[in-house]
Amino acid sequence: MTKAEINEKELWNLDGTLTNYILPRITAFRKMERHGYPVLEPLGEEDKVSEEEWKAIESRSMLQWENDLRSIELAFSLMSKSEHFERSEQANEDIKIGLELFAKHYQHLWD
Repeated sequence: MTKAEINEKELWNLDGTLTNYILPRITAFRKMERHGYPVLEPLGEEDKVSEEEWKAIESRSMLQWENDLRSIELAFSLMSKSEHFERSEQANEDIKIGLELFAKHYQHLWD
């Protein structure tokens, strides 16, 4: 796709354009039955864990992944509903957290 193929109006408010594209896809991704998730606790080769410990790590990782996806979805949802100057401090903080998680997990958005 070349610049000539992109409607210039989409570029005037690119954050809104991207938000409108990303939000429904994040929502659908969060709601779909996924078969994978990132292991959120670092494990090195020297870390030998029992099956019970691994199940606990796996459970915490799955719960954290779901919470992170909710925070990401909330951020894009809040962005889609208002402009920066219209939002409360809490909404702006929720957006900041969600966007940081989106960047952190960008490569984990697969199934």
